[in-house]
Amino acid sequence: MKDASFSYKFEVPPTAKKGERTVVKLRIAPGAGYHMNKEFPTSLSLAAPAGVTLEKPKQAAKDATKLADTGAEFDVVLTGNEVGPKVVSGDLKFAVCTATSCDPKREKVSFTVEVK
Repeated sequence: MKDASFSYKFEVPPTAKKGERTVVKLRIAPGAGYHMNKEFPTSLSLAAPAGVTLEKPKQAAKDATKLADTGAEFDVVLTGNEVGPKVVSGDLKFAVCTATSCDPKREKVSFTVEVK
């Protein structure tokens, strides 16, 4: 997703092996002139489809692998227990700011992982 004030991207491995842990990375980058608001209650809430187990379906700012002015990162750890494409979806909440204003964001997010 791209917006003048931010972009985010899920980095999904090409395949996930059935029964094995897989890590999907979510990266959030503020746009030019913006920075991440580290004081905002940033959160990621995901729902797993049938055949997928999420290690931590709800993550807060304290769970981020990175939370800095320059961006934020979350690791989504999952295990696929059934073969096939699996769509994980949920909500992402964060805020980006300029020197004079802050812009809270709430985004519907999703990614597909291919379990083999």
